[in-house]
Amino acid sequence: MKIRPFTIEIAQSEIDDLKKRISTWREPDQLQAIGWAQGTEYEELSRLMQYWRTGFDWRKHEAAWNIHPHYQTDIGGETIHFVHARAAVATGRTIILTHGWPGSVFEFHRLIPLLTDPLSHGGRQEDAFNVVVPSIPGYGFSSRPTRPGFNLFAVADLWAELMSRLGYERYLAQGGDLGASVSTCLAHAHPGSLAGVHLNFIPGSFSPPHDASPDGDLTPEERTFLERKAGWADLHGAYAHIQATRPQTLAYGLTDSPVGLAAWMIEKFRDWSDCDGELANAAFSRDDL
Repeated sequence: MKIRPFTIEIAQSEIDDLKKRISTWREPDQLQAIGWAQGTEYEELSRLMQYWRTGFDWRKHEAAWNIHPHYQTDIGGETIHFVHARAAVATGRTIILTHGWPGSVFEFHRLIPLLTDPLSHGGRQEDAFNVVVPSIPGYGFSSRPTRPGFNLFAVADLWAELMSRLGYERYLAQGGDLGASVSTCLAHAHPGSLAGVHLNFIPGSFSPPHDASPDGDLTPEERTFLERKAGWADLHGAYAHIQATRPQTLAYGLTDSPVGLAAWMIEKFRDWSDCDGELANAAFSRDDL
C-alpha cells in the first residue's frame, strides 16, 4: 500500500535511441495531391518528426511536468502512476480526472492549477479541488497490463482503491474518450463513492436502448444522428476496430517505430480538434503533441 514519490526523468539513452529511429525512418510513397484523405499527410509528418528529433527540449518539458506532485503505487498487480495535487484551501472537494486516447495525464497539465487554486486564476476559493490524475495502465508511467480480460471495469476498480488509499471516501469523477468509459464504469461499480460524474463524451455502449425500425420510438432527428454516426464509423472508425480486435498485430509496428506511432496519433489530433484541417491552427502546440 506504499505510495512513492515519482519524478519524470527520461533516460538519455532512450532519447538518443528515439532520435536515431526518427533519423533512419523509411519514407512511404504518397499519391499526388492527396493531402490527408488517406491518412496522415507526408509533409506534415516530416516537419513534425524533424522538430521532434532536433527541436523538442526534453529536459525543459520534464521540468514543467514535474511542477505537479507525481506518485506511483502498486494496486492489484499493476503499478499506477498518478498526479495528486491538493486544493489550496482545506475545504476543497475532490475529483479524479481520467484521460483518453490518444492522450495521457498531460491533457490536464494546464488545468490542474486552475482547479486546485482557482482564486489565483480569477475564480472563487470555494471552487477549489483536490485533484487526482492517474495514468491508465498501458499509458505513461503506469505499468502495462499482462493478463487477459483487463477491461474498463478493472481500471475503475483500481481507481476506487487508489482513491481509498489516498483517504478519499467520496469524490467526483470526470473523463473524456476512454476516460469517459472508465468514469462511467466507476459510477456503475462504486456508486457510493461518487458524488457526481462529468463526461465530455458519451460512450456508445452506454447509449439508452432504442428501436431503430421504421415503426420504432426514434424521432427524425435521432434517426439522422444515428445515420451520421454510422457514416462516421464507416469512414473514420477503422482505428478503433483494429485496436479493439487485433491490438497485438498493430503493436509490433507502433512499438518499433516512433514515426509510425506519431503518424497513427496525429491524424486523430487533426481530425478531432477545431483546427480547420491545419494543425498550425490547433489550440495545442507541437510541443504538446
